[in-house]
Amino acid sequence: MVSSQSVKLGNNTIFYVECCSEGKPWLLLHGLAGSSANWLKFMDLVEKKLDGIHLIAPDLLGHGESSAPKIKYSASLEASIMSDFMANLGYDRFSVIGNSLGGWIAMLLSLQGRVEAEILVDSGGMRLPTVSPLDPKDLDEAMALLSKIFRASSWKTREVASRLMSGRSGSKGYVLQSFLRSEERYLSWEDISRIEVPTLIVWGSEDGLIPLQLGRLLASRIRGSKMIILNGVGHEPMIEDPEGFFIAVSGWMKYS
Repeated sequence: MVSSQSVKLGNNTIFYVECCSEGKPWLLLHGLAGSSANWLKFMDLVEKKLDGIHLIAPDLLGHGESSAPKIKYSASLEASIMSDFMANLGYDRFSVIGNSLGGWIAMLLSLQGRVEAEILVDSGGMRLPTVSPLDPKDLDEAMALLSKIFRASSWKTREVASRLMSGRSGSKGYVLQSFLRSEERYLSWEDISRIEVPTLIVWGSEDGLIPLQLGRLLASRIRGSKMIILNGVGHEPMIEDPEGFFIAVSGWMKYS
């Protein structure tokens, strides 16, 4: 059963959900403006179908129910917070699945020597040829952003667009703008090529935010990595097709 918890790290509180408490620890990291809720359907499948796995899905600092202080946000800051978070839970070493911004953070944690294995899902952290607007000003712009994230029409509705807009107001709007203004834009290919942990790269074939060709390039730069392409889904396959995503990653999680 998935349970909700929180821990204090200095002046900040990190909210997280976990399940399947006996087994190898896997940290699940969502993307920019997301939350731990992005992983709930996947976590339910793991709990029902996969033994020996402990899943831990936090809300990144500034996201979900975690604290959102008015500071300068960056992937490096989030990696530092997540390192402290896992140490607080008693884990010096762990494995990680990261989507989008979460993939960027996962690579930083790998470079710090904290990670045993990683799964990078439509990962950020690379220089993009073009950057899609991530801060829509109205429903039409929000609909355009959803068309970049998802392939399935059920996710491209004005109702979903309204929820997306509401999640970008107030303190969450400040966090998003801080990330977008950050001077930390991407990892160098030299840094990426220094990643030595077992790596699985999973990409939605219809990702309109970070295109598949960048996923292929990422796979070519991480020595020994494997790649799985999920046909017909977009930037967040664990949301759009949780069953297909589970099938793609479950073997790697169990045996890596």
